[in-house]
Amino acid sequence: MPTDTKRRILIVDDHPAMREGLRAILEGANDLEVCGEAENGEKALDAVEKLDPDMAIVDISLREKLDGLDLTRRLHRRWPELPVLTFSLHQGEAYCDAAMAAGALGYCAKGEPSKVVIQAVREVLQGKRFISKLARSSSSQS
Repeated sequence: MPTDTKRRILIVDDHPAMREGLRAILEGANDLEVCGEAENGEKALDAVEKLDPDMAIVDISLREKLDGLDLTRRLHRRWPELPVLTFSLHQGEAYCDAAMAAGALGYCAKGEPSKVVIQAVREVLQGKRFISKLARSSSSQS
C-alpha cells in the first residue's frame, strides 16, 4: 500500500510507555501511522486542531481536568466525523456503554494482543463499531 494512503492516528494516554508501545504496534502496520501524541485532554484537543488526524485513540482514565470520557464527548461535539477508539484497562459492559454514550465508536481493552488492537483501529476507521472480547469481560484490571 502506498505511503500516502496511511491513516493518521492521534494517541492520547497519560503513560509515556503506553503511548510508545501503542505507537510501535500501529506503525508496524503498513496502512497506519501515528501523527501525534497527547498526555492529557487539553493537549489532545490542541493536537486534533493542529494535526487533523483520521482517528483518535483515547485512554478512558486520563488524569488532570478531562478524563477520557469527557475528552471523547468534546471531540465528538467539535469533530463529529473524527472516530474515537477508547483504549483502557477497565473492562465490563458499563465502561463500554459509557464510552459509546460519550461518542466513541470502539472500545479495546489494553490487555488485548496487538492483532486485536490493529483490527479495532481498522474497523473504527471504517466507521464500524468495535468492542474487544476482553473489554466485555466483567473483571477489571485497574
